Amino acid sequence: MFKLINILTVVATLSAGYLFSQCPQASKVISVDSKNGWGENSQSKSGQLRPGDTYEMRFILQSGIKYRIQAVAGVEDFSADNVDFQVVGKEVNKVEENGRVSYKSSEVILYDSRTATAEEEAIFLSDRMQRLTIRVEVKGNDGAGLVQCAVVLVEAKKTQKLGLR
Repeated sequence: MFKLINILTVVATLSAGYLFSQCPQASKVISVDSKNGWGENSQSKSGQLRPGDTYEMRFILQSGIKYRIQAVAGVEDFSADNVDFQVVGKEVNKVEENGRVSYKSSEVILYDSRTATAEEEAIFLSDRMQRLTIRVEVKGNDGAGLVQCAVVLVEAKKTQKLGLR
């Protein structure tokens, strides 16, 4: 009987520790602007990072949908000041070398929170599907310090179709 109580106590303690160590959903930390037609997209993510760590996530930009991206980090108090993020796309260029034509792809930074002003938002719209990358980095010394939750909220809203019908 005493062993059973000890085992249940250990299981309960480990379960509670596991539950409290998880990062919250993006919409629980960053409020979704539903009054203006935005809704949380399923591509939103959250996870634990150490200061200085970088995480890359793939992001699919669908045609006819406008996307807004926001990122925060923290332990209990979340702030955009604790995290930097970039949205990166690919550009394919035609290159001629030694009389042969080839195509080379290169990265293009579409948004960088470090260089953006306070008024600039990471809003994207495309007329065709694109694969982008979101790079998230928690500010601080490389690998040292307290593990923080990094949260990326991807909001989406349909755009008005223009043209003759």
